[in-house]
Amino acid sequence: MSDSTQVEEHAGTSEPDGGAGLADAAVALGVPVFPCDANKRPLTRHGFKDATADPAVIRRLFANPAAVMIGMPTGEATALVIVDVDVKDGRQGRTWLDANSHRLPPTWTVRTASGGLHLYFRRPEQPIRNSASKIAPGIDVRGDGGYVIAPPSPGYEVVNDAEVADVPAWLLPSLLRQPVPPSSRIASRPILEHGGSAIGRVALDERCEQIRNAPDGSKHQAVNEAGFAIGGLVAAGHLDERSAWNALADALSVLLPRCQDQGAAERTLQRAFREGMAQPQRVPQPEPEPVHPAAPFLAKLHATRAKQQAEPLPVPAGIVQPGGVLQMLVEECVRTALRPQPFLALGAAICAIGVLAGRKYRTRTDLRTNIYIAAVAESGGGKDHAPEVIRRCFDLAQLDRYLGGESLASGRGMVSALEQHPARLFQIDEFGLFLNTVTGGKAPAHKAEIWSDLMKLYSRAKGVYRGTEYANKKDAPRVDINQPCVCFYGTTTPSTFWKALEGGALTDGSLARFLVFVTDNDRPDRNRDAEIINPPAALLEALKTIIRGRGNPLPPGNLPEVHVAPMTATEEPEPYTVAMTAAADALHNRKLAEEDAWAKRVAGTPKASIVNRLGENASKLALICAISRNPAQPEITEVELSWGWALAEHCTRTVLRDAERFLADSEFEARLNKAINIVGKHGPCSRRDMFHKGLKLAEREFRDVINALVTHEVIIEIPPPPSNGVGRRPGPRYVLAQPPSDLPADEDT
Repeated sequence: MSDSTQVEEHAGTSEPDGGAGLADAAVALGVPVFPCDANKRPLTRHGFKDATADPAVIRRLFANPAAVMIGMPTGEATALVIVDVDVKDGRQGRTWLDANSHRLPPTWTVRTASGGLHLYFRRPEQPIRNSASKIAPGIDVRGDGGYVIAPPSPGYEVVNDAEVADVPAWLLPSLLRQPVPPSSRIASRPILEHGGSAIGRVALDERCEQIRNAPDGSKHQAVNEAGFAIGGLVAAGHLDERSAWNALADALSVLLPRCQDQGAAERTLQRAFREGMAQPQRVPQPEPEPVHPAAPFLAKLHATRAKQQAEPLPVPAGIVQPGGVLQMLVEECVRTALRPQPFLALGAAICAIGVLAGRKYRTRTDLRTNIYIAAVAESGGGKDHAPEVIRRCFDLAQLDRYLGGESLASGRGMVSALEQHPARLFQIDEFGLFLNTVTGGKAPAHKAEIWSDLMKLYSRAKGVYRGTEYANKKDAPRVDINQPCVCFYGTTTPSTFWKALEGGALTDGSLARFLVFVTDNDRPDRNRDAEIINPPAALLEALKTIIRGRGNPLPPGNLPEVHVAPMTATEEPEPYTVAMTAAADALHNRKLAEEDAWAKRVAGTPKASIVNRLGENASKLALICAISRNPAQPEITEVELSWGWALAEHCTRTVLRDAERFLADSEFEARLNKAINIVGKHGPCSRRDMFHKGLKLAEREFRDVINALVTHEVIIEIPPPPSNGVGRRPGPRYVLAQPPSDLPADEDT
């Protein structure tokens, strides 16, 4: 086969010295390849699926500084099957090889970095699955859906440059044998359509991706969770057992090269799958909704909008250099991250300083340090690291009372946490999904109250949040919280975030309370010097200095205890008013005048609520920056104020740019719906009829709507009858292409 032959022709290539040399070696192989790091982990978004033989693309991919090895997919992509003779950690692959070497044909062979061997064979016509120790202990197979590290990667050496041989006839049955799931009930379960229900197939895909992409340090947990969850869906009848197990086994085979104890990983999956089979998952079946006549077209629009992500403005370098404790936190996040995200780390640091300073400082206009931030980046881009650093710092500094739960079950639960300690930082993962759950008309009452309470608490930071009234006041008296300080940091992917805005958070103004931090680099270069999170004593001392408040610096030395009276929700605190210099005051007035002019330009639109919060957000950021720089004697100078305005404007412009696109799409979809409803109820309709029934659009806007619906065969245009030369010629009329059943209500009609 041509791919195999090309590999053979370059068998003698010497080991590259990295950089361009590695890229040249990868191109010379002549087969699809992709870059890997020193731990054999793919550096492409979709792993071996992104392999390419295009020289230009290969050189671009291998320009990544972390690229030190050449990954090569096996199976159909390269027409190769690899038998991996593993000897590391006491595995006995050599025993099988020695016993069968006389039956194996000469074939292209590579010595691996761990001292094992890769035996290359041509892929037969039948698919070959990946497996580990199925043929014999220490003998793994890499076929369809797998990959290997190819020479001349460091540590990989060609030891036999013979022609790639066919799989010997005696070995082929062992390669074709399917892995058997850890259950004896296979024959008793029916084969579902395509291997499972729609819910089951989606869950299986997601769990397999979870296994393939499990990060170091949590591989065991990922395999255990995935196996148990899929086993439960099999037991509930949502997946065929054999198909589900094969998919999990294939996913695990991709992860195994990164596992120190591969046998333990396999046993973990088997045990978790078996235990999941004993506990069927209860998956509620959704009620079928009426089918809208334009469902396919509207679904296409929805899919397009869901893929939208913010087009972030480049983050100015000065913004991520705020100085003080903020700078110390950002540097700790960057130092310990595998994929550093300094801008998102800044957002997490702002929330951390904001909650520690809560109820102790204020501006002259009585603004507080409570702040809400949404951090937006694609999956796998490193957005989850900064919250973990904050949690670790708070734990080590014995400030865990300032941390709220990592999930919110209800508004009452959140308020109860504030009753115990009135300054809390809530760090919520998957904020887009959270937003979609708690906003909009379909949100359950106990979830909707979370969003409602968040909005109230934001506004009550300088006043009193009145608690809930219960009938039994003796056992459940109302608790009022004086000057609550809630800081909120949510991480989200772009698609879920913008989709969630359909719940109304943009149009009702509640999103205006959030600063939206959108990374300008979804896939930062890997940090080869990443370390375990171990905050220095100086950083922990600095955090405690903020706890003590104005005029009370901590003495130098090891971490002293914070001798501060515990916060009580019902007592009214007396925060220190941070002064602003005259120069800063003049700058602030100029920026407020610019904000007023901007607000007038967008008055009457949903953008107005976001622009109107600009000055408030800038002031809060300047206050937090001043406290960060000098907690004992904070003062807002031109430096802090300029930084606060620059960051607030950057976040505002970024979110408004995508919000404008989102609103335009939403408005167009609303027009489509209105046209469909009118035609369905009153058709055949002319443009004049539709205008009088509520579709009051200009000629061009009307034509855009009609053309879209006619092109996608949602409505049919009926040409006007021939003119008889008398009177005004009638225009075309429109009817639905499908029966007008189950049309949604249209208030205007």
